[in-house]
Amino acid sequence: MITVRTLRPTLLVSAGFLLVLALAAVAAPLLAPHPPDAVDIDHVLAGPSFHYPLGTDSSGRDVLSRLLYGARLSLFGALIAAVVAVVLGVVSGLVSGYLGGRVDSALTWLATFVMSLPTIIVVLAFVAAVGPGMVSTMLLLGVLVSPMMFRLIRSSVKQVRNEPYIDAARVAGLSETRILRRHVLAVVLPVVLVQTPIFFGASLLVQAAIDFLGLGEPNAASWGAMLNDASGHIYQAPWLSVWPGLAVTVTVLAVSFIGNSLRDTLDAPSAMASTSPGVRDRRRAARPVVTTAVDPRTAVLALSGLSVVHRTATGESSVLRDVSVAVRRGEVVGIIGESGSGKTQTVLAALRLLADSGRITQGTITFCGRDITGLSERDMNALRGRRIGYVSQDPMSNLDPTFRIGSQLCEPMRVHLGLSRRQARARALDLLQRVGIPRPYRVYRSFPHEISGGMAQRVLIAAAIACEPDLLIADEPTTALDASVQAEVLDVLRSLRQEKAMAVLLATHDLGVVADICDRVVVMKDGGVVEEGPSADFFARPRTPYAQALLAACKRDEPGPPALSTDGFPSLLKVRDLDVAYVRPGFGRPAFKVLREVSLDLWPGETLGLIGESGSGKTTLGRAVLGLVNPDAAADIRFAGQTLTRLSRADRRWAGRPIQAVFQDPLGSLNPAMTIESILVEPLLADGGTLDPATARRRVRELLDRVHLPADIGQRRARELSGGQRQRVSIARALVLGPKLIVCDEPVSALDATTQAQVIDLLKEIQRDTGVAYLLISHDLGVVRTLCHRVAVMAGGRIVETGDTETVIKAPSHRHTRQLLLSSLVPDPREQAARRTARLQAAEAVRTGPSR
Repeated sequence: MITVRTLRPTLLVSAGFLLVLALAAVAAPLLAPHPPDAVDIDHVLAGPSFHYPLGTDSSGRDVLSRLLYGARLSLFGALIAAVVAVVLGVVSGLVSGYLGGRVDSALTWLATFVMSLPTIIVVLAFVAAVGPGMVSTMLLLGVLVSPMMFRLIRSSVKQVRNEPYIDAARVAGLSETRILRRHVLAVVLPVVLVQTPIFFGASLLVQAAIDFLGLGEPNAASWGAMLNDASGHIYQAPWLSVWPGLAVTVTVLAVSFIGNSLRDTLDAPSAMASTSPGVRDRRRAARPVVTTAVDPRTAVLALSGLSVVHRTATGESSVLRDVSVAVRRGEVVGIIGESGSGKTQTVLAALRLLADSGRITQGTITFCGRDITGLSERDMNALRGRRIGYVSQDPMSNLDPTFRIGSQLCEPMRVHLGLSRRQARARALDLLQRVGIPRPYRVYRSFPHEISGGMAQRVLIAAAIACEPDLLIADEPTTALDASVQAEVLDVLRSLRQEKAMAVLLATHDLGVVADICDRVVVMKDGGVVEEGPSADFFARPRTPYAQALLAACKRDEPGPPALSTDGFPSLLKVRDLDVAYVRPGFGRPAFKVLREVSLDLWPGETLGLIGESGSGKTTLGRAVLGLVNPDAAADIRFAGQTLTRLSRADRRWAGRPIQAVFQDPLGSLNPAMTIESILVEPLLADGGTLDPATARRRVRELLDRVHLPADIGQRRARELSGGQRQRVSIARALVLGPKLIVCDEPVSALDATTQAQVIDLLKEIQRDTGVAYLLISHDLGVVRTLCHRVAVMAGGRIVETGDTETVIKAPSHRHTRQLLLSSLVPDPREQAARRTARLQAAEAVRTGPSR
């Protein structure tokens, strides 16, 4: 949000100049000392005087008067061209980028054709053909330059078109027009604000050029015409070209400064933002209990008494207080805690990668006996990548989409290790194979978008260890990965730790990960360490109430709900022979089938869990039910007896309103530009809703109370809420239309254990009170067991096993299901070690012999 306090001085000065100039142009009849065409033959080419402050031109006309009147024609003409270019570009860019397909192809072709035309030559030819005319010429200029705005808007819309909050708006039954106006246009407005001044300046230059060539309106006062007159008398009266030239130059510079300042203002991060929004200043919290068992002098990494603060709108907020953590060579130390406990801040502080708003106030960071707390950025860059590797939570955001995987792996090795291109390539392929990628050369040649999330995480691990670092820091390296890929990533980390004796610092909220790989555990709360010790001791005897609560929230041992009796009852959702294929880019490439002959039934009040590896088709099946992907023509999806697959887009939108969704990314599914109340009210008021605004807002407040959120949260935006609050808002949005079925796509995967337990209890409570049915997509078998009446297991786009939850989990009949169960993590080191051994043995049996 732009406020007067955030505006830059350059922007204010430039805008003030343009405002004064526009007012002077409007008031030209009052300010000009003479009429613009008044001739004084006794003062031709006269210099500045009291009667003529800026002199006269070759016809004896007052230069100041013509300069003021010329501002009216020049500014108005540039404004016409800029408005036409912006309106045409924005409207066509919105339609093209949002609809895609043939409409996008046609509009893109037309824009490319217009851009290929030489603008000045076309304008000159037009003037020669139809005669001079400021309005018609500027209209044509606006049309000719509109493709540049079209391309910018189209690109912005294509980036946001598949955002979760756009999908959420479609699921809520909003019309395409409303989605474009309310959700998409808000995203492109910053682009419009930045580019419009640039278009205005370019149009002003082109108009001045046309008038300078003598092709403008005859005898009309404009800055270009004044330059034309001055060019014929450059030696007799050189001052004539100074004033119109200065007017054009300063005006173009002013609008350029406005565009650049708006861009910088919109791109600048808010000083109020923190990299850990859930962390608040808690100065009254108890002093942390620390039991460090490692000598910092012998550790690879040692944080001693580290404190970090962040700037906020109300002052500095403490996010870390007196944190001490040490990691020895060959040791894996896990940092655990709820969201906002300080895990990520500790990792970023150790890497010296705090946001601009953060700073270390006390304490030291020691790496291999060297104090790096005050090292310059250049010296830290020499350590990062070479001796300290980093694996982030989101691999895709850390891989450059414009470069191939191989290029991104080789560059650090060539910089830090001095390897040749051939040596770096050979080492990169070896690293990809070492981290468990079966066809390393294919991945080496791929772009990031061409590989799965699990593959991308392995690529990040390969990049982190490419230079054989002494320390590997991983921040939530397995969050949102399915059980099989999660287990494989941990296997890779374990083998690297054994081979290279690397020290590993691992931040995670998943206690199953800690039980599987960590030697010691550091428990954080409110920015401080409350407990530390060996992993086995933590799981057997947690010493603090907070650690005990964390462990209790993770252990979901209670059996799931029993299967419902469905005899004689019609199913709520019936899916038959569902096939979905995605078209691959490139000429002649066959479509890729994601779902194959999928059939399932879901009854009212039932929860059906969908489990499977990444790429098995779980999410695509959920999106097909929601109408967000188009199935094969032979498929049949029926809801409450009504088919959904053969309806028009408008009919499908209304028929699908009883089917709502809770998306995996609660932050991404909530429009960042809208308040929570606006997001929840919109479906009730849109497209002929029967409720008046006051009733709709009252219902929203009741819903917020229903999901245990305070009423005043409706006036806040998604970025101001914690992860758990965002997910509760997502659940409230799913309930706002009173649905009979909610598709829950990984609703708790990104939440810490305590928040997970709260959201799971809320989902149970809502189903018990409303009778709503859930289609639950999850990779967490603990969540599935707790919530689901039945389970469907997916592999390769097919459902390979279906049954009641307890039967599938305790006695799986399919090999793929057994492998999934063995890959799932449990918060118990002994049981997890036994599962890991059984999983590796089963995988070896599959590789060496026929499948059972």
